[in-house]
Amino acid sequence: MKNAIHYAGIDFLLGRDDVSPELLADLVDCGKPGPADEAVAYVRRVYDITGDEADCAAYLKGYGAWTEEELLDHDENLNRLIWLTGGALAEDEDAYFSIY
Repeated sequence: MKNAIHYAGIDFLLGRDDVSPELLADLVDCGKPGPADEAVAYVRRVYDITGDEADCAAYLKGYGAWTEEELLDHDENLNRLIWLTGGALAEDEDAYFSIY
């Protein structure tokens, strides 16, 4: 079990058993209803969250929720991916992202 996440690759898959119980609990906090900014910021402060810049932007582009300009901000992209990961894990699903 790990206390870090590196978003990279053509396909990215993260399940509940892939991270430590502490990181899992903190990611699930990011996926609860309501604003998640504080929970996401906490995860960024406490854990090593990294990712390939191009892959992270490509994962998010498929959602159609952010402009090309917004997707240039890698730090915000990591925040978005943490939020989406937390949402999936909170729903007892795996977090899955693809650059397709």
